[in-house]
Amino acid sequence: MAYQRKTRDIWRIYVDYGQGWEYEGADYSRAAARQTQRDYAQNCPQYPVKIVKGRERIKEAQECTT
Repeated sequence: MAYQRKTRDIWRIYVDYGQGWEYEGADYSRAAARQTQRDYAQNCPQYPVKIVKGRERIKEAQECTT
């Protein structure tokens, strides 16, 4: 039986509007997170944007017993 991960990688996007870092959203691929970061930087260049890598637990699909 092959190993199955219990977590998956997630990249969270934070923006600092002057009151501290605020959570804006998350992506499951690094490329999508980088694109979101570029979009924020292009639309609001005065606010810094950062990406934080994390992990979240994978919820197993519950089986229906009918």
